[in-house]
Amino acid sequence: MPFLPFVLLLVWQAIGKSASFALGWATALYFGQVPGKQGRALAIISLAAAGWILLLAGFALPLLVGAAADAVGVVPRNFDVERLTVLALGAALVLTPPLIAGITVWVGFHDDRSLGRWLRLVLPSYPATASLGVGVLQMVVFTPFLIVERIRRKREVAQMALSMKPGTDDEALKEAVTAAVRSLGVDRMRVHKASGFLAWPLRTVGFAVTTLLGAIVRGEPVYLAAGGVELYAYATNVAVIGPGAKVRRTRAALEREVPFHGAHLTWSEDSQRLEDELIDIWTAGGGVQAGRRRLSELQRRIDSESLNVEEWNVLDRLRLEVEMRALEQGDRQVRASA
Repeated sequence: MPFLPFVLLLVWQAIGKSASFALGWATALYFGQVPGKQGRALAIISLAAAGWILLLAGFALPLLVGAAADAVGVVPRNFDVERLTVLALGAALVLTPPLIAGITVWVGFHDDRSLGRWLRLVLPSYPATASLGVGVLQMVVFTPFLIVERIRRKREVAQMALSMKPGTDDEALKEAVTAAVRSLGVDRMRVHKASGFLAWPLRTVGFAVTTLLGAIVRGEPVYLAAGGVELYAYATNVAVIGPGAKVRRTRAALEREVPFHGAHLTWSEDSQRLEDELIDIWTAGGGVQAGRRRLSELQRRIDSESLNVEEWNVLDRLRLEVEMRALEQGDRQVRASA
């Protein structure tokens, strides 16, 4: 069958593309949509960790068990493995966790991007890679059930990427989300930690999150139900699930409110610095005219910065929101003094 190798190659490529698609869906659904180089790095190390677990289960453990069984005479050896193959696979098992740790340091998953930081992560990287790999494989298994369930119940999903500011915690994330929901006039809500089998992968990756991903993906997701929608809030993402119109209104409220409650809507250092300056103008007060002058000056800087279109749109929208809030505050002060 001369065409068999070609057919097998096509099948292998199809399986690989399907696996990459499933992995992308799973990590975006559970970790959130992390933009920029951190998002690409998260996808790479998630795939590497899952592959490392499969290699460990499919090569290292059977080899060790088989060697032990052959040594005691329980099962005689009935096949040989090339020495070069053993060395290559063994090197992959040994080197993959430190490589993953190096990627997390290099792309900024940690505040300290030094060689010393990487060296301190080498030993913990082995259990952390196991934690991440098993969690990612769980995500891939559970994600199709989530998608089918949402289609069956005719519910939409909207995700909004965010980055909690340094020094904030899960309580700050919870406050940001609840403030956005209350701005829609919803006062009754249920807030608690996500539970059930959907939260299993996130508990499984807990050690990896603490050890390797802490600056980007941290904490457990917060579950909030209010106004006919459900929200899963992470330190990097908020997923809103529910009827289409309510989902879109809730996402709009989140984008308006969370910058004023300890979160960034952009990811690069330059754009986050501009976000902080916009919020500083709002918190400083000083009157509408003074605020407008500062906003005009900052707008010129925003227009001259090297920003992508998405970052510019976020900052421009936030600038308009700050100006509108300043005007509303000025109107309230005028009415109060009249």
